[in-house]
Amino acid sequence: MKSVHTFIVSGISKIKEVKKKKMNDKKENKVKTAFVVTAAILALISMLPVMASAQTIGDININEIMYNPSGADKNHEWLEIYNKDTTDINITDWKFYEEDTNHHLTLVQGSMTIPVGGYAIIADNATAFLNKHPECNCTVIDSAFGLSNTGEHIALKNATSDIIDEVTYNASWGADGNGKTLELNATSGWEESLADGGTPCKLNSVTIVVPYSPWVPPMIYICNITVDAMTPENVGKNATVGLFTSAEMIDNESYYIANISTPTDITKMYVCSDIENKDNLMRRAVTEAPGRELANLTFDPAFVMRDFPLWIGKTWTSTSNVTGIIVNKTGAVIPINSTAVVAGKVTLDVVTVPLGTFQCIVIENNISYDVAGVPISNARKYWMSTQNNELLSPKSQTYRNGNLVDELELIEAISPTYLNETNNNTTINVTTGKFLVISFETSNPGSTGYWWKIAELDEQVLRQVGDVVFVPDYVPEPGFVGGPPGKQIATFEVAGAGNATLNMVYRSPGGAVEDTFTLNVTASDV
Repeated sequence: MKSVHTFIVSGISKIKEVKKKKMNDKKENKVKTAFVVTAAILALISMLPVMASAQTIGDININEIMYNPSGADKNHEWLEIYNKDTTDINITDWKFYEEDTNHHLTLVQGSMTIPVGGYAIIADNATAFLNKHPECNCTVIDSAFGLSNTGEHIALKNATSDIIDEVTYNASWGADGNGKTLELNATSGWEESLADGGTPCKLNSVTIVVPYSPWVPPMIYICNITVDAMTPENVGKNATVGLFTSAEMIDNESYYIANISTPTDITKMYVCSDIENKDNLMRRAVTEAPGRELANLTFDPAFVMRDFPLWIGKTWTSTSNVTGIIVNKTGAVIPINSTAVVAGKVTLDVVTVPLGTFQCIVIENNISYDVAGVPISNARKYWMSTQNNELLSPKSQTYRNGNLVDELELIEAISPTYLNETNNNTTINVTTGKFLVISFETSNPGSTGYWWKIAELDEQVLRQVGDVVFVPDYVPEPGFVGGPPGKQIATFEVAGAGNATLNMVYRSPGGAVEDTFTLNVTASDV
C-alpha cells in the first residue's frame, strides 16, 4: 500500500464531561514536546443532543439559543428545537412562550412536521436568519419575540398549551454578545457554543468534545485491506497498524511514530505536540518497500493535524513547507519543495467493519501542494471510537485528487497490559511484541518537581517508549493554583524473551529517592 501521504496518526482524547461554563479555544505560543494524545477513553455515548427538562407530550427540546448576538439583537435572535422522539412530530399551532406571551409560529421554510432526529429554527426574523445562514436546510419558522440579554424563562408549548420544554437561561452561562450561542450539552446542561455563530440545524458543538490530553496508550490494530489502488494484490490481506508503539529523534526532538505495515511496504508517520496551543503536529511521513524508499516527506514547520478541542463540525487550516522525494510508478525520483496547505475537519458517522458497528468521530486532513509543478491533493480520513473503554480506529481511508486509493477496516485491536502501584514487587508473564503501561498516582510534578524515573532496565527484554508522561486528573478552573493531581505514566515494549527486573524511583527535585517500584518480568515468544 504505497500511500506516502498517509497521515493516520491519532487518538481520540477522552470525551469531556461537559460543565456549564465557557470554553476557551485560544491558541498561544508553541512549545513542542513528544506527542501523546489521550489519557482515558470513555464510551462514545450521547451522540445526539440530550433533552433539557420536563417534556410531556412529544419529545422535543429547546436545543440552542441565540439570545444576544454580536451587534444588533433585532432580526438576529433565534432558537433551535430538536425532535428527540421516536416518531415525527407535527408542531402546527404550537407556540413559543417568552415574556409572558405566547408567540405564534409561521412556517417559512420546510415543514411543520419535524422528523425524528430533525431540527427546526424559530427566528425573530426568518428571512434575515436565512440570509445569514443559507446553508441551513431544516425547518425555519418566523415568530415575534425579543430575548432578554440578561436571561429569562422561555418555553415551547403545544396546541393545547401544554409545556413541552422550558428553560430559564442566564447570561452568566456564556454567549453574552460574543457571537456564540447557548447549546445543550451531553449532560443536559447549557454551555457556550465552541463554534462562532452556533450550529443551527446541526449537532451541537458541545455535545461531543475531545479535549487535548497528554497521553495515549500504545495500540496494535490488525486490519483488512479493502482498497489498495497502488498494489491491488494487497486487497483481502491484512495490515498491521501500530499507534505510538515507538519514538525517534528528529532535530533533537522526540517524535512518536505510527506504523502501517502491509505485505508490500511500511509507512511511518512522525508526530509531536504543541503542548501550550494544544495542537497535534505532523513532522514527517516515510514509505519504504524492501530495499528501496518510496517517499520521504518532511514538513517545516510541522503542520496542525488536530486543533484541540475537537467537536463535530470544527474546521482548521495551517500551512507548511514540504520537502523530500516521491518515487513514481516508473521508478523515477521526483524532488518535492512546495508550500503545503492543510485543511482539517471533524464529522460524525456510524461505520460497520469486521469487528462490529461503531459510532465514530471522523477526523479528516486534506493536504494540497505541488509535485513537479502539478497541484495534487491528498486527504486522510480516520474513524475513531471506543469499545469497552478501549481506543479503536475502526476504519481509515486515503484519497488522492479526490479518488479513494486505500482503505483499512479493523479486524482486531490489541491493547497493552495496564499496571499501577499495586503491582510493586510482583512478577508478571508477558509476550514479546506486547506493551506494558505503568501508572502512578502523584501530585502535579509541574508544582512539586517530583518525577518517577527509570533506575534499572534490561533493554534486551523491555524497551521504554518515550518519556514518563504526566496526565492531570482534570482541567482546573481559571485561577487554580498549584496544578491538579494526576498520574505519571511509563510505557514499555516487550522487546525480547527472557527474565528482567524493572526498577523505578520517585525522585525529588534535589535527587532524593522518595519511593521505589520494582517489577519482575518473564517474557516469552508465545
